[in-house]
Amino acid sequence: MKSERAKVLIYEGIENIKILDISDYGKWQLRFTMAHAVELAEQEAEERMQTKAHKIILDMMTGIFHGDMPRKIADEFIQKLTDDEND
Repeated sequence: MKSERAKVLIYEGIENIKILDISDYGKWQLRFTMAHAVELAEQEAEERMQTKAHKIILDMMTGIFHGDMPRKIADEFIQKLTDDEND
């Protein structure tokens, strides 16, 4: 999970909610589910941003280059972007 604010809410905020009269296991299940939801949302947001970035680069390069070169440039940009995120 990349969001520090989400981590704080999930792992510390649950303890501060007094209306939740649930067991420790129930709290663990709630934390797990919330963390999974945040991770899915982060992944979907990254995928949307990569798709947008690919389209923008492709549109920009289409005016300059011909053939499949714009697509190759856009693909390489996204590849480098994802490689940098994994480092």
